[in-house]
Amino acid sequence: MQGAGWFGLTMLGINLVPASREMTPVMIAPEPRFARDDRAKNLKAFFDAYQCPQPRHVEEYIKAADAYGLDYRLLPALSVRESTCGRHARMNNRWGWDSARTGFASVARGIEYVARQLAWGRSYRDKDLDGKLHTYNPNPLYPGEVKRLMQEIETD
Repeated sequence: MQGAGWFGLTMLGINLVPASREMTPVMIAPEPRFARDDRAKNLKAFFDAYQCPQPRHVEEYIKAADAYGLDYRLLPALSVRESTCGRHARMNNRWGWDSARTGFASVARGIEYVARQLAWGRSYRDKDLDGKLHTYNPNPLYPGEVKRLMQEIETD
């Protein structure tokens, strides 16, 4: 393969490496980013500690955090604080988004939407964590409650 074919496969995260000029290229799948660190393990332990229902969407949380430049612990902590990590969620809304009046087609879509809003939404962009949390819920105790949950994720 050459030209645009190589580029197109590289853009998809697939690398073709010929062992030699006479051999057929070998496909090497990239290792997912979340597999190289302890974030998935930390989230699984956190969700276990709170007996969160399955599926827990660990990979979706990490991917959304990476895509939007958020702390990976933020949305899982919000889910525990707002809906006991989904046990009391309505309409796939585990984060109390829009005072739980808004629903999502799936939990995965909700993760992506809430992450995008917290990163780029008009009310949240350019704010630090405390500013985002105060905007999310103006109760003065709320930021501390969520940040304590976030700390638990690192210590589980």
